[in-house]
Amino acid sequence: MIINQESFRFSGHDTFHCKEQWILKGLQLIEKQGDVKIFKEQEAIPLLGVGKNMVRSIHHWLRAFGVLDNENKISEFANELFLIEKLDPFLENDGSLWLLQFYLCKTNHSSIFQLIFSSYFSDKATLEFSEYQILNFINRLLIDNEQKEVADKTLNSDFKVFIRTYVSPIKNEKTVEDDFSAPLLSLNLVSDTGRKNTANQTVYRLNRGIQESVSEEVFAYCLLSEFETDNSVSYDNIRKTVGSYLCLSNEGLEILIEKLCENYNEFVYKDDAGIRQLQLRNNSIEFKNNMLKNHYGIQ
Repeated sequence: MIINQESFRFSGHDTFHCKEQWILKGLQLIEKQGDVKIFKEQEAIPLLGVGKNMVRSIHHWLRAFGVLDNENKISEFANELFLIEKLDPFLENDGSLWLLQFYLCKTNHSSIFQLIFSSYFSDKATLEFSEYQILNFINRLLIDNEQKEVADKTLNSDFKVFIRTYVSPIKNEKTVEDDFSAPLLSLNLVSDTGRKNTANQTVYRLNRGIQESVSEEVFAYCLLSEFETDNSVSYDNIRKTVGSYLCLSNEGLEILIEKLCENYNEFVYKDDAGIRQLQLRNNSIEFKNNMLKNHYGIQ
């Protein structure tokens, strides 16, 4: 089981999943105002054109998607994708969505994403899950880590936000405008199986697979971001982190590693006496960002 942080966060989004344009709008507001403190000011409401609760939610998602760093400053990733290099500010490229998916799990600012994509399924034979199973897993995790109990209402809300991030709702008058704009929907990482469990809860499925829309360059950028100080990393560590965050099957992960090593000699895969590891021969920031530009065809 991979747990990257000792503390977990299951609130902050005010029950709103991230909408299509929130990331860019939030970053542009910070850039224009020159300070992230704008999110605590009343003037942020008319400037963003949303209510007070949504202002808080936008700030939460900026942190969760890694476009604001741990110091609440615009990240290098955000400058590359949205503001300075502007590689894909309107998220028109699938690679951009995979990068957001990676950071959503990596940052652990909204912990349920990392827990479901990586930790929960680290020892499961099936890829199906229900709300009860996930919430039971989280409560046991909190007890094991001697952390404060989280209210059921908070966890219920967090699970619903997780599902709305990936699963299209049933179309009706209330959801037409609001719920069909989640940026990660098109990745199809979670499906409604159409079945219910004994508690009449929906059973969902994690769609691990080859993920053909993940390029070797995007995969490399994620690797170099996750293991930025390492010269080599074991296959298992890749599988439990980057592989899990990108919802890759074992076959999908192996295919990407093979492609990466074929096309870039900065990556060398070794399998000696059953010990599998990937050598990272250049983990500089410049090289990492160049991999991103290669994906978008800019060099």
